[in-house]
Amino acid sequence: MPPTDHGDLPAEITRTSWTLHRALRQSQGTPRGENPRPLAQVEVLKLVDSRPGITVREIAEALRMQPNNVSTLVSNLTKDGFLDRRADPTDGRVIQLHPTAKMRAASTELADRLDAGVSDALATLSEQSRARIAAALPDLRALAEVLGAQDDPI
Repeated sequence: MPPTDHGDLPAEITRTSWTLHRALRQSQGTPRGENPRPLAQVEVLKLVDSRPGITVREIAEALRMQPNNVSTLVSNLTKDGFLDRRADPTDGRVIQLHPTAKMRAASTELADRLDAGVSDALATLSEQSRARIAAALPDLRALAEVLGAQDDPI
């Protein structure tokens, strides 16, 4: 049900975003031969995949987590073969994180599965609904950027 006024809009966006996020995570599943990973590990993997060479400190800042907690996540993901630690070529004291071939393969598998699921779901909607969703994407991205830039976490 659409919001009746702009006062309902923040709550509707929040509810819809959480519902969509949960549905996407459930439909994505896990890579073949792997156990489900905690959301915090998945977020670290997505960051490293999108920003190869990122450091633990940078991940902690981006995810608003404590560096020691991120370090533990990274250690587990490295042990499981998803991340590769490399010394920064300009400062050997700094460790950069890179995706491994195993992580890239898992990421591609999940992205393909997710894209197919979303495509199938969109095909069940009317052309008008698909057009409205497509038209809303730039504004939703802009909203996500503004929310991500706020100092206080939500």
